[in-house]
Formats: sequence, C-alpha cells, structure tokens
Amino acid sequence: MQKLYPLAFAFFLMLSACSPNKIEQGEISYSVTYPHADVSGFVMSLLPDKMSLVFKGTKVMTTIKRGKIFTTQIITDEADNSIEMRLVFGNEYAIYTVLKPGDIDNLRNTQPDYQITPTEDTDSLSGLFGKRYTVTCASDTIANQDAWFTEDLAPQDAYWFTSYSSIKGVPLQYDFERYGVFMRIEISKFDKKEIKDSDFERDKKLTEVSFTEYEAIAQELFDALMK
Repeated sequence: MQKLYPLAFAFFLMLSACSPNKIEQGEISYSVTYPHADVSGFVMSLLPDKMSLVFKGTKVMTTIKRGKIFTTQIITDEADNSIEMRLVFGNEYAIYTVLKPGDIDNLRNTQPDYQITPTEDTDSLSGLFGKRYTVTCASDTIANQDAWFTEDLAPQDAYWFTSYSSIKGVPLQYDFERYGVFMRIEISKFDKKEIKDSDFERDKKLTEVSFTEYEAIAQELFDALMK
C-alpha cells in the first residue's frame, strides 16, 4: 500500500495543475466608439464613451456612461439567469426594471442574429488571454467583424442574454447594436480587485418601471440623440 501513496499524490498534483484558476472578481474598463454613426460633433459629445464591467463570481454589472449626463446599467447573474436594467438621464429619468422570463425572451429576440465562428487566433489583451471569433450578420451593419472573449474570469456565460450567447467567457472586444445605435467596444484596462456586494446595489432614488416602459424610454432617448 505504501507504494501507492506517491502515485496517488502525483495524480492529485496532475489534477490540480489541470484545474482552471479563474479570477473571481475585478473590473474591466472599455472605450466606446461609433464607427458607423453619421452625427454632429455636438451629438457625439453626448453619446456614452466609456463602459465598465464589474464582476464577482457569476454576477456581472455592465455600466455605459457619459460623464454625469447619461448612465445605463445591466446587472446579470448567470447562476439564476436574472437581469436588472437601470437608466439615468440628467434630471429627467432615474428608472430601473427587473426583467421577467418573458421580458428576457423579448430582449434576446430583438437582438441581431449573429453567425459566430471560432478561430485559432489568441492574444493577450490588457493581461487577459483572449480568443478571437469572426462575426457576420446578413441583416445588420456588421460585415466580417471580430470579437475577442476571455475565459480567465469567473463568469463563463457572461453574455448569455445577448447575440454572443454561444461564446464562452467575458467579452474583451466586440460590436454591440441596441436601440438603433451601433457601438464598437474595446478593452482598455483590467483591474483584479475586490468587489463589494454593495457595488451592485441599486440607488434608492430610482423608480421601478415595466420592461416595456423602460425600452420605450431608452429608445426615445437614443432616437432623439441620433437625429
């Protein structure tokens, strides 16, 4: 029996070496551009130019903002497929909505249908190991664009509610279209840091609305901005 101990120990070490060590919490900062937007300089100055993704375990909060003028947030948890959306626009709107299963279906059904193909290309983006995917969509503005995702982080299905649901991991670089606005989102920095549960908490000043009301208000705002 004594001869089995070294073998068992070696086998344990091998399993440990093969087990992925995911980063449990941190924050990704992104830049946001509008490569297909035909708008004035003034309108461009109002559009969101920064995005952040804060995660802890399976919970993710994505924030897109422009200074103190405009902020939208999507808080999701892949463990229970929950989604909350928040929007603040100046002094005019401060709202949130918690999506029901039917709302989530509507959200997914109103997004572009992307054809996603994995490639053999890999690279380090801001210190995270990323894989490249080609993205095409016949009925959309996207034409042979690409997306980069990483599996280094704890969330493994971070974009389960989007057109990128077939890709495992967290996005590092990708295109996003919503409310008739096309955005290019690219990682600029990654911070491995402690995230508090309170970071995900909702401001008590926000008023709850239905998902239908939320979508109508958001669409109206972007329509006004993009005219």
